[in-house]
Amino acid sequence: MKNKYEEIKSFMVDYFKDYSAYAQDTDTMPKMDRYWTPDILVTAYMKLKGRDYPLQFKNRKHWQNFLIEGHRKIWENLIPKEIMIDLETMKVTSLLQIKKFDRTNDKQLCDLDGICYYRLAMNGDKNPQIKTLDFFTGDQAMFTQLYEI
Repeated sequence: MKNKYEEIKSFMVDYFKDYSAYAQDTDTMPKMDRYWTPDILVTAYMKLKGRDYPLQFKNRKHWQNFLIEGHRKIWENLIPKEIMIDLETMKVTSLLQIKKFDRTNDKQLCDLDGICYYRLAMNGDKNPQIKTLDFFTGDQAMFTQLYEI
């Protein structure tokens, strides 16, 4: 039987793997519902033309729509380099390597660093879900130039 720390770490490792595989397409996005609470608050510290800074999404549907719209021509692979878990506050921090690829030929377009801060909550089934997400990237200009929103 997993202890709480192992459960949360396994949840986060699965999250990054599934995000990279499913969170960027309309057909597979429903597989991500298990990870995000319906009322998730996402704050992305990146500037997109014509959008407020920072970007904020106040529920799962808006967040998912943004991900689908922003990944029509690219896809990204999130690789956790380090995952730090605070069980008392249910907060997780992850240092990420973010590789972005062209959808038409799978050519790698960039390799960036990012930091994500998560606050988790337990759902009715006593499974963890992400309640809040704050995202920062090291090279904001490179990161955002690939999105066509």
